[in-house]
Amino acid sequence: MAWRAARSLLVLHQQLRAGAPRAAPPGTGTDEWGLIGDAAHDPTSDHTPHNFAGWGNQIVTAADFPNRPGLGLDAHKVLEDIRRSRDARVKYGISNGQMFSSYGVRGYNAWTWRPYNPANGDRHFTHGHLSVVGDARADGTQPWQTIGAAQARGTEDDDEMGASFGPINIEREGATSLTIPPVSAGLADPRPAWLNFCNDTLGQVYGLRIWYTSGNENFAPLPGTNGGLLALRSGQRFSQQIPSGTSCLSISRKAIDPAGNVVDPTDTLRPYPGHLTCAIERGPVGT
Repeated sequence: MAWRAARSLLVLHQQLRAGAPRAAPPGTGTDEWGLIGDAAHDPTSDHTPHNFAGWGNQIVTAADFPNRPGLGLDAHKVLEDIRRSRDARVKYGISNGQMFSSYGVRGYNAWTWRPYNPANGDRHFTHGHLSVVGDARADGTQPWQTIGAAQARGTEDDDEMGASFGPINIEREGATSLTIPPVSAGLADPRPAWLNFCNDTLGQVYGLRIWYTSGNENFAPLPGTNGGLLALRSGQRFSQQIPSGTSCLSISRKAIDPAGNVVDPTDTLRPYPGHLTCAIERGPVGT
């Protein structure tokens, strides 16, 4: 299976190249802008593609970038900006023999620098490293709070890359209403979009009713479902393109009968345990 990088890391590379154009290739080597690791990397490294339940498979969650202050790209300053922003996408950052993480470790509080002395001796003086969390937040394409954010915002590369947002909690009782920019018709974001679910709860079948509307007071069952009903079994993934013009989705949990079929009672829903989220993925403009 082909690997891909978390989309926030592609944004970071694009943003830094826009903010420090002299440090962009060919001013620096493309190998200095690393995503996937080579054979020498520890298989547990974030540079190695991993599978993430509820998000996706074969995803790289780390990026390197050059430390070239003379060319306008100071890796430590970039990571200090990101550290101070406390961005929810961050797992940890490394540069100049120091690292920080979004969680506390070994007597150091979260978001504080601490010494970095790896066994391989690479203390990251020539480059910076950013790892992101292993869930759908890491696909968020909002600009990072550091150099290049204004220059990179709204560029053609960003449009070509697509975007996604989530995870979004699906409430146990009642309907979860998701208002979104009109699919393939939004003035600011005319992209196609897909609705994604993955059931990562062992042994639990989720029953869902999913309806959509373009805002014309009429709701209809989402294509790909059984008249709007969906049985999502343990470990199963569901991805469906959202019809053009959709501006709102209504998602509610429904009961499951002993055979695993969705029951759609008209009165009340029997609540049942388990945590379920969805994510909405937007494609590139013009697809």
